[in-house]
Amino acid sequence: MNYKMVVFDLDGTLCNTLEDLYEACNYALIQCNLPKISLDQTRNFIGNGIKNLLLRASDSQGDLEELLKHFQFYYNQNFAVYTKAYSDIEEVLKYCKKKNLIVGVLTNKVEAIAQKIIQTLFGNYFDFVYGEVPGRLKKPDPTFLLEIIRAYGLNPKEVLYIGDSEVDIRTTENASIRGVFVSYGFRDKLELLQYTDCIAETPLDLIQYIGE
Repeated sequence: MNYKMVVFDLDGTLCNTLEDLYEACNYALIQCNLPKISLDQTRNFIGNGIKNLLLRASDSQGDLEELLKHFQFYYNQNFAVYTKAYSDIEEVLKYCKKKNLIVGVLTNKVEAIAQKIIQTLFGNYFDFVYGEVPGRLKKPDPTFLLEIIRAYGLNPKEVLYIGDSEVDIRTTENASIRGVFVSYGFRDKLELLQYTDCIAETPLDLIQYIGE
């Protein structure tokens, strides 16, 4: 397939944000006198946006808005303490640019933070970075992804989506676009195989899918 656009998820796909999310989540929990969670729990709770992360982490206890306030206070100042790009992912982005592809990010992370992380780690590789803003439907709802595709004058068959979770898999199914899913991120191969066999075990494996 001659793709014209590649859209990446952010957390667990382009970069490892886990430890900074873990620290911010536990900061919020501590401020609200709730028990801390483990790194593995944080990994399993990620994917549906920060509010859902905090609901899961708090076991729906406490005041969600209060938790969110503390999380955002901490994370806005500490979003890139431990966060780093996955090894070789820059080579994948260089390959996309060499092929003159439109390259973007669609994440359930708050858009302003997503844009800061992308700018800090990757500079100007991306044509767009979209995330969570009030009123915008989040993945796995396909509405906004399809709006992006139409805005560039493309059809879904010309787009490849790259993610790492069941949320991303359902997003591609709902949008009827091709997806490939990475097992080097927050979900391992065994878990992904429950949903798909289009799996990249390393960032460089993505190039064969992009070049199809």
